[in-house]
Amino acid sequence: MNLKNIKMTKYFNNNPKTQTSFQIYYSPKYKMYDFTVFNYKKEIIYHYHFSNLKDINKLIQKYK
Repeated sequence: MNLKNIKMTKYFNNNPKTQTSFQIYYSPKYKMYDFTVFNYKKEIIYHYHFSNLKDINKLIQKYK
C-alpha cells in the first residue's frame, strides 16, 4: 500500500459509510492537482498533490 493512502484507509476502516466530500484544484504554475477529502464536519482527512487526474480517479473509485 502506498504511504499517501494510509491515513485515508485508516479513516474509512474506522468510519465506514461516513459522508465525505472532496475538492480538486489545478495549479497551472506547478502543473499539479491539489486533491483534498473532507469528512462531514469539513475537517481535512486527506490532502495530496497529483500530476494527473487518472491517479485521483483511481483513488476515488477505490473508496467509493
